[in-house]
Amino acid sequence: MYKNRIIELLARKLACEATQSELEELNDLITKYPDSVYYEEFLAQVWENSDEPTDVPDVEQAYLQHKFKFSEEFSQTEEQSKSFSFKKYKNIIAIAAVLLVVVAGSLFYFSRGDKFSPDTQIVAGKGIRKKIKLPDGTMVWLNSDSKLSYESDINQKKRRIVYLVGEAFFDVAHRQSQSFIVRTDKICVKVLGTAFNIKAYPIDKKSEATLIRGSIELSVNDRSEQKILLSPSEKFALVEDKKVTRTKSNTLPDLPKDITLMIQHVVPVRIGDTEYIEETSWRDSQLVFQNESLEDLKPKLERWFNVQIKFEIEQSKSYRFTGVFKNETLEETLKAMQLIKPFKFKLKEHDLIIY
Repeated sequence: MYKNRIIELLARKLACEATQSELEELNDLITKYPDSVYYEEFLAQVWENSDEPTDVPDVEQAYLQHKFKFSEEFSQTEEQSKSFSFKKYKNIIAIAAVLLVVVAGSLFYFSRGDKFSPDTQIVAGKGIRKKIKLPDGTMVWLNSDSKLSYESDINQKKRRIVYLVGEAFFDVAHRQSQSFIVRTDKICVKVLGTAFNIKAYPIDKKSEATLIRGSIELSVNDRSEQKILLSPSEKFALVEDKKVTRTKSNTLPDLPKDITLMIQHVVPVRIGDTEYIEETSWRDSQLVFQNESLEDLKPKLERWFNVQIKFEIEQSKSYRFTGVFKNETLEETLKAMQLIKPFKFKLKEHDLIIY
């Protein structure tokens, strides 16, 4: 049943008829059922390859063709709809027409095996980082507590789609006719061949995409029709629970008040005579942070060292740190941080108490 609901919501979204609650419902469904991205891809292609839904004659023609095909189902509707104006109800008709196309077309595509059905998953647990090579030659570095899902025959697909939970660096093998798409629960990135980093942990309030080389096309899931283009050394961030701030002309308009979108230039962290790129240094097993509070560092430290952190004193959460660590243990890292701010800690197996 969820598939029918997803198709319905996608059609309403493309017809600009979806409410904010329906968009949120759609986002939740796609997050819960990752394989349903197939429907979005298919419906987007149908919409892109057709004329504009506001073009009444074409919509009417499509509607009448489908009404003829499903004449029995529409017989009663026809009697009640003779006085309807297509101009007045063109969006609703567009939704109905596209829905029918999707339902009919989905059967065809399913029979061809073109749906997105990931059968391979790579997992990097807490405290672990992995480097893998996808069948198409794309290199992927997977950070701690992350999962990457894809189809084993990704190399044969028209679109190379992967689904990421967590953080990963991609060096994508260039294919002019075969785009590479990374989906997370909040954002989507489309490229042909480039190098970039995506950070999208479910528990984090911020999702980020950092471009190192080439170019990427990025969209927010509930506004996939609006695209953002990044240039090298630019970082896109979607932050929840804050007021909207637009820092560049191609950010998305009409956002909910609890979401902020930002595009910033990547600023290296300088320690002595050496510069480090915080967003990608983890690939080299370097834990880098710049002017971050201990509270903000909590999830990063938990993933990096595979621990659970608890604060017994609220004041310690606001202590801010800048540092670079590579081969240090958690205890060595904390002792170095103690030289900057006065706090104490207790470490027992995988539990860390800061007081």
